[in-house]
Amino acid sequence: MKSAELQRCARVAIEYCGHVKPGERVLIVTDTMRDFSVAEALMGAALAAGAEPVLTLMPTKRSTPQEPPPAVRAAMAEADIAYLYTTYSLTHSSARIEAQKAGARIITMPGVTEDGFLRTLSVDMNTLVRLTNKLSTRVARARSARVTTALGTDMRYELEHPLAIMDGVAAEAGDLDAFPPGLFLSVPSLGKASGVAVVDGSITQIGRVSTPVTMRFEDGRLKSIEGGNEAARLSTLLASLDDPNAYEFAAWGIGTNPGAALIGDDPSFEGERVYGWTHVSTGSSAALPGGTVKSKIHLDGIIGAPTVYLDDELILEKGKFVAEFQS
Repeated sequence: MKSAELQRCARVAIEYCGHVKPGERVLIVTDTMRDFSVAEALMGAALAAGAEPVLTLMPTKRSTPQEPPPAVRAAMAEADIAYLYTTYSLTHSSARIEAQKAGARIITMPGVTEDGFLRTLSVDMNTLVRLTNKLSTRVARARSARVTTALGTDMRYELEHPLAIMDGVAAEAGDLDAFPPGLFLSVPSLGKASGVAVVDGSITQIGRVSTPVTMRFEDGRLKSIEGGNEAARLSTLLASLDDPNAYEFAAWGIGTNPGAALIGDDPSFEGERVYGWTHVSTGSSAALPGGTVKSKIHLDGIIGAPTVYLDDELILEKGKFVAEFQS
């Protein structure tokens, strides 16, 4: 039963999301810590679509962002579409950017488990794509955003840049998307993200949060971190990098995938997609539209049940979209 569902979701990934056509060169990149069943299912679905798939296995690199080995980099640039199914993200790599500029469609899949693949690609994709794009269109028109939560989050952003729309579909040459699908990413104007973010979900490379982590931002920089064990670990991690740009505010977004959940030891990438939840990011933003900051790291902090205003108009209340976005 699970095998059949995995094959069905792989077909969604290849045919609906990737728009893979007969004869196309499909590259599937994975590493030694991933569920090989997902890579094999993608391979099988690509073959069934008449494509020419290649599956590459690389060593796991414990960093975000990371760069793949030279042979994988070269293969990415030659592919029509590449599925980057790795433990740690290749989204912010120069290899991804180069492949995209060469015309490859890119779908990144960092940290995706077999169960996560099944949960987040079994949803009604037409509804998810419609909501993600409708929400993104509204955010793209806005000049400001405010995000609050009952735990004390109160972040304000000034907006001017285009968005990264992660609806899961990479149909045109040079498109970038990601699995799980269901998210927009917005880079605020440089230095124009300020306030308090109380992270109660998870943090990249830290994992699930047992005690909320309070992150204070001023003029686009992380100024303080307070909380329990996870806050201390985050402070230590950032200090160990010796990288001032690790403290720069990178991006924020809202999730739109009803199948996404905070499951596992480090669920932040899927956590960004949880329906009606938000996140804050620090570190590298150069790989995102409007982003200019280069850093050794890109960290996401997941925040549950937010209330969000765009230009003082309510669009999300305690994690529930207003009626405009429910149709």
